Order: sequence, then structure tokens, then C-alpha cells
Amino acid sequence: MALLLCGHQRSGTTLLQKVCNSHPDITITMEFGNFLNLELSYRAYCVFFLKRWWNIKNEWGINPNYGFMKSGMLANFIFISRYLLHLFPSHSKPLGLQSHITALKSIFSSTLVGDKWPDYIFLLDQLVDSKLLNCLVIYRDCRDVTSSTLNMARTRWRNQPWVNTLDTPEKVARRWVSAIEIMEKNKDKIYTMRYENLVENPKKELQELGNWLKVDPSGFKLSLIKHHCLGKYKKGLTHEELKMVMEIAGPTMEKLGYL
Repeated sequence: MALLLCGHQRSGTTLLQKVCNSHPDITITMEFGNFLNLELSYRAYCVFFLKRWWNIKNEWGINPNYGFMKSGMLANFIFISRYLLHLFPSHSKPLGLQSHITALKSIFSSTLVGDKWPDYIFLLDQLVDSKLLNCLVIYRDCRDVTSSTLNMARTRWRNQPWVNTLDTPEKVARRWVSAIEIMEKNKDKIYTMRYENLVENPKKELQELGNWLKVDPSGFKLSLIKHHCLGKYKKGLTHEELKMVMEIAGPTMEKLGYL
């Protein structure tokens, strides 16, 4: 069994990944896309995976004691090499989901392995029916999502080729609504977590998450969760930007209890 962490960008997927990796029985990779393009040949998957690694080579790597953290190109290269090596025994046939899970477990020796990537949420229709996957979606107030996303689009992400899909309040709000609609469509097959509930009552939320994952909830480090990220849109969005978000996402936000 593997765990996918997803949700719209800036909804708390990275926080949740860090919390999961603080548990001694869980290891979640950081946006390596391990479960993208399943059923490729070994050679084709190697090409895909190396290209993806190249795109994130300066962002994330592996610390052998603490899971994933910023550590640069070398750590990524070590992980990629080990991962592809552990996939090689299955090279004579298309690489199915079980092959990827086995490779990750061989590397990390964790009871539960998986990958965090926000955009898995847009692939849920294809992923939720697998008996080998648990899909966890975290969602957050669209106003805070938009504020945080625009800030990243104007700073750290500004040179990324895909940033033009997230560089206006309208684009972010429409994308957030699409993500929520997919989440709601598949809600009977996934586990959902409200970001605000996680930061306001982490003990309760992680108790329930541990029960769902069948791991000891006391293994999660509550100290990783801070309470200061709520309502930042009040300073991060202009009146015009907030008005645009509300026009697009207001009805969906109301259904979720944000209004």
C-alpha cells in the first residue's frame, strides 16, 4: 500500500508531508512523481524520471535520518540512482504500481511509503480505484491559497515555465474550484483533511489520520504545526483581488463552510 498526498498548491501539502515523515513508520517523497506514468517500460520510465529529477535538482533531496529536506542535487542523484536500481528487477515488463511501491520500501524500510505532489489531485479519477493506493487530500480557504500562491508566483516561482497558470487571482481561484470539485466527486474513496482544522487542533486531526493509516498517532511530531498561517489573505490580497476570488470561488467556499 502507498500513500499519495495532494491538494491545490499552497494548501498544506508540504506541511502534511513533513508531519508524515516525522513518523517512524512513514516515508513520503517530495514531488518526485513516483506514481506518474505508470505502466511505462523500464527504459521509458528512466527517461521520464531523470527529466523530472533535472527539473527539481536544486530543490529537494534526502537526509537519511530525517527524510526529505533541502539538500541539493547530490542527494537527489543518490535517491534516483537507488530508486531506478531497485526497479530494475522488473525491467522486462511494464512497471506497475506494485513495482514502484516495492522499490520505495526497499530503499526506506518503512511500513508506509508514498509521494507528495499537489497535482495528483487532478489525476484522482484515474488513481482512486487502485487497491494499492490511499489518497489523502488537504484543502484550504481559497482566499489564503490565492494570497500565498500569488506571492510565490511573484517571487520564488517567477522563473518557472508553468507559473503563468497561477499568476492571477482569477486563475488560482478557478483552479482551486476545479480541485475541490474533483475532491468532492471522489470523497467516498479518499481521505480529506481541512488545513484549518489541522493547525487549530493538530492532536485530534493526527489521531484520526493515524487511525486511517493504521499507524500509531503518537508517532507524529505535533511541534511541526504552527498556527500563524490563517487569514493571511487579509494583508496579502488587494480589495480588487479579493473581490475576484469571491466572485469565482464564493459558492464553493460557502459549501465548505468558509463563509
